[in-house]
Amino acid sequence: MSTPTRSELARSNTYLRRQLAALRHDHTELLGASRAAVVAHYDGHALPLSVLIDTLDQLGQLPEYEPQLAEELLTGPLPLAGRRIA
Repeated sequence: MSTPTRSELARSNTYLRRQLAALRHDHTELLGASRAAVVAHYDGHALPLSVLIDTLDQLGQLPEYEPQLAEELLTGPLPLAGRRIA
């Protein structure tokens, strides 16, 4: 196994610093959104998780959501309207 050169170490260091900065940014965004959701809940807002959901969506971390619909709802007279529910 060879010893890494200075330029390889510098590139690796730069890459790791950028990764750390991105993680810190994401952490700050999530912490702010979480605090906003708690305050919205305390204030009695109708959808207190909307800020957190939007932040997770912006970061590409929103889990897939597939509602489980009963057969009666699928064959009912009213058409279904898609909407994200918090």
